[in-house]
Order: sequence, then C-alpha cells, then structure tokens
Amino acid sequence: MTDWAATEGTPFPLGASWVEKDSAWNFALYSKDAESVTLLLYAEPDLVNPVFTHRFDYLRNKSGRIWHCRIAQAVLRGARYYAYYVVGPNLQGGREWHCFDPDKILLDPYAKAAFFPPTFDRAAAARPGSNAGKAPLGLLAGAGEPFDWGDDRRPRHQSDTIIYELHVRGFTNNPNSGVSPDRRGTYAGVVEKIPYLKDLGVTAVELMPVFQFDPQEGNYWGYMPLNFFAPHHGYGSRPEHCDQHNEFRAMVKALH
Repeated sequence: MTDWAATEGTPFPLGASWVEKDSAWNFALYSKDAESVTLLLYAEPDLVNPVFTHRFDYLRNKSGRIWHCRIAQAVLRGARYYAYYVVGPNLQGGREWHCFDPDKILLDPYAKAAFFPPTFDRAAAARPGSNAGKAPLGLLAGAGEPFDWGDDRRPRHQSDTIIYELHVRGFTNNPNSGVSPDRRGTYAGVVEKIPYLKDLGVTAVELMPVFQFDPQEGNYWGYMPLNFFAPHHGYGSRPEHCDQHNEFRAMVKALH
C-alpha cells in the first residue's frame, strides 16, 4: 500500500506525531540536501519488508527543508514501526562528510522511542548494500499514546537545592540497592528509590544520559547517543513491550 493514502501533512512538529482529530500520523523530517525521501512503515513479524511506503512529492510534501506527510491510521495495516530512505549527494559529489546512501534505512532523529529488531547489527550501516532488518526503527506508539500526568507540575525549588546526580542503571542495579529484582537497572527502579533520596535530603535529581544510545557500542554511561528525544529502551523494565517512554514519564511524575 502506498502513495494514494497520504496527504500533505504539516512541517511541524518534527518526527512522528499523532493528530487526534484526523486519526492520523503526521511525519516530518528535516534535511537540507535530500533530493528524495521515502517513508517506510513496518508491522511484526516482518521487519524487513514494509507494509506501507510513501515517496514524498517534492512539491506537495516539502516546505523549505522539511519533508512532511500525514497518513490515516486506518490504512497502515497494523504498522507500529517506521524509518526512511533518503536520497541525496553521494561520494562522487566531493562532499564525503555529508553524503547519502539510498540503500540504507535511516532512523528518524526525532523519534520519541526507538526499537531494535532481534537482528539489529550496527555494523550493517557501514557495509555496502541494504541494512533492512538490521537497522533501528522509530516506534509509532511512543509518539501517540496519551499519558495521565494528573496534577503534576514542574518543581520550583527557589533555594537550598540539594542535587543528586545518578545513573539509572548504576543506581538501581545492584542487589543491595533494595530494588525489586524485576526493576533493577530501570526507570521503575528509580521510583522505588525515592524514599531513600528523600531520607538523604535530596530535593532534585540530575540524570546521567537517559536518551537512546547504541546498545552495541559498549558505552556503559550512555555517551553514544542515537536519539536525543527517545528514552533509552534498555532502562525499561518491560523491553518486550517497548513502553520505555511511558515508564520514563511515570518516573518523572513520581520524582516530582
């Protein structure tokens, strides 16, 4: 299923966003030099072949440097993940620091949550040929699911602030942390440690990197970011459900 089901959409916000009044997803991608962009949507169990594709029309789906379209949920055939093909200047153009490979599937830098298929292979991005089935994908659910913030509001500590810097995994992963075994090393584990922080007199928490980083990089601290707007999936207590975005929200709400 492809082009006929898409409309123009809007250039903002960037990323994939749910439009409630239209029961549709709006996709917006920034690229200064792209010559063409194709949206790919995937449904399990096949994460190699997309169930829906849309090649953006240069006149209809582009505003300035932003490519955009809107697609109704009803036509997506159960798609839950998305990515892009982007075509532009290549190595022969003399700009080796800014080139495009039309064979590579690209993760949206504005994805609100990322999914790594079982066959994920970061090295496939550097090898010739397609990286289908081996590339991280954006998670649609991360952008559209509502969350009950209740009466939550930003804390206002005007004075006497005591800040505790912590690493989500390091702070909760050890058996002597007192965290439930199934929540160790997770956002939910931080929630269980709030009484401990309060006993210390802590009034604010500074989190070490919690954005999505490459799980195959081997950087424990998270200083290898892939997506600054997506909470790291490895800190979710239920990675098979891909709901790390909601667990992160619940942690923030509890800390407030």
